[in-house]
Amino acid sequence: MRKAKMKKRIINEIGCLIARWILHNCEDGLVIKRKGGAEQIIKVFSAQAYKNVIAPAVRRTVEGSFRTGDVVTDNGYYGEIVITCMDYDGFFMGYGRKDGMVFKGLNTKKFKKVVGYVDLKID
Repeated sequence: MRKAKMKKRIINEIGCLIARWILHNCEDGLVIKRKGGAEQIIKVFSAQAYKNVIAPAVRRTVEGSFRTGDVVTDNGYYGEIVITCMDYDGFFMGYGRKDGMVFKGLNTKKFKKVVGYVDLKID
């Protein structure tokens, strides 16, 4: 058990050392030539940039095509809703297009997109 913790700590320290070196010595990232001649760029981001920008962008492309400003529907109870806020857990907030009623905690899995993107007018 203790060896596993020590191994993880060593790997983490080496990773941090490499990340620091890339951040301080490479302006656009570290370029590596692969066997076939293709170039690959390794870029290291701060924890805040990864959490606030990169992870949500990756999550949006992987989990589905919903984003803020999309109009979605469940073809039933809620009708058409404009998405105003997305959560990381697959839930969203929005307002009804018909009556302006605000909804919270709706599951993206139960909705489908109607309109790609509308300008939000929130007062």
